[in-house]
Amino acid sequence: MKFVFAMMGFLLSNACFSGEVAELPAERIKSLVSAANEASNRMMLSGSKESDIDALFSMYADDFVYVHEVYGGLYTREHLYKNSVKNLNAGRFQQTQGRYKVLNILTGLNAAAVERLEVKSGKVHLTVFEFKGDKISKITEYWK
Repeated sequence: MKFVFAMMGFLLSNACFSGEVAELPAERIKSLVSAANEASNRMMLSGSKESDIDALFSMYADDFVYVHEVYGGLYTREHLYKNSVKNLNAGRFQQTQGRYKVLNILTGLNAAAVERLEVKSGKVHLTVFEFKGDKISKITEYWK
């Protein structure tokens, strides 16, 4: 896993972008990743409300996408929002503690490779967050 995390850092730090890109400072990226992780954890807790879903989704860009090839591919912001509300109303958010604990954040140009511990299973997951300004534009998962 450390090799994969190191490779993701290398790729992030050497990414090529066309045109001028306003660079988010590393500390701001870390802060945004941590805030999104906390909001996601709150959303999945027993007793969460639709306002918890709204708080998380307010961190996402309008054209946000979530990519997880192992679990279905690409999901739009709208699709995820509707599913989140549906899951909340069906009583599926029953976590008693946060799902993820952030272990490490390696920043690059408007992106971060994030090593997270799934608390319940003890599995370590690799996730890449990409940003447009202060909004998360894409989350890509690299775990199964």
